Amino acid sequence: MLSIQELRSLGASLSIGAFRRQLGPFVLIQRAPGRPSSAALEPTRVASADAIEQGMLSLLFEFEDLLITTLPPLARVEELSVGRLPDCDLLIDDASVSKRHAVLRWSEPQGRCSVRDLGSTNGTFLNGSTLGTREATLRDGDILSFGNVQFWYLATDTLHARLHGTPSAKGSAKGPYRGG
Repeated sequence: MLSIQELRSLGASLSIGAFRRQLGPFVLIQRAPGRPSSAALEPTRVASADAIEQGMLSLLFEFEDLLITTLPPLARVEELSVGRLPDCDLLIDDASVSKRHAVLRWSEPQGRCSVRDLGSTNGTFLNGSTLGTREATLRDGDILSFGNVQFWYLATDTLHARLHGTPSAKGSAKGPYRGG
């Protein structure tokens, strides 16, 4: 994981194209996780609607304290597994997340990412609404929740513009960060 402060210096020294090559087409931004645990071995804990709502709000108002989740390099079409098991591409060490919770699917030809829940105990939420079993396309600025753990989905170009304090060419992400 990289902090926003670490990315500021990287973003300042790289062109937008080089920044995108370093981070990939999108990033997942999250609050600093709590203390490490052995969540992969624990039974899945029930998620709380209040925790999900509070987590969504904190993503929007604590930008300087957030972390960028590093993902493996993406091929033209790629599926990334999300869950508590150590072999997941996006490992989330939280007992409200199922061992195999969801799949993120990146399609370079279409320039989009989608998410699908894998029948998790606590569900996957997009902007506070449950996905159920349907696959949903993510949009720049969406808030994605796996159990009680939230991520802010941003296009790398939007993050680069945000770090420079300017709106991106495609427009800025949703929330209070429009234009800096």
